[in-house]
Amino acid sequence: MNHKIICEVAFPILSTSLDINIPINKTIDYVCKMLDKIIQENISSSFVGKETSILVNKKTGQVYDKNELIKNTDIANGSKLTYY
Repeated sequence: MNHKIICEVAFPILSTSLDINIPINKTIDYVCKMLDKIIQENISSSFVGKETSILVNKKTGQVYDKNELIKNTDIANGSKLTYY
């Protein structure tokens, strides 16, 4: 079984998007912290993550619960997400 999926994640505050490998056995909260780290290391070292950040399905507008596991959501290979 594959333990990661690849999704396009848009970062509106930075006017950019990236293809990101997301582990399916982790929570949305873990992925948000992972995205904060990716932004700091690859896009803007001055970026500061927020506890109130959210991950949203770009197609449906669904805001994901931070306690939900990725594998229990509709996030799959090719999903388009937005990180606020």
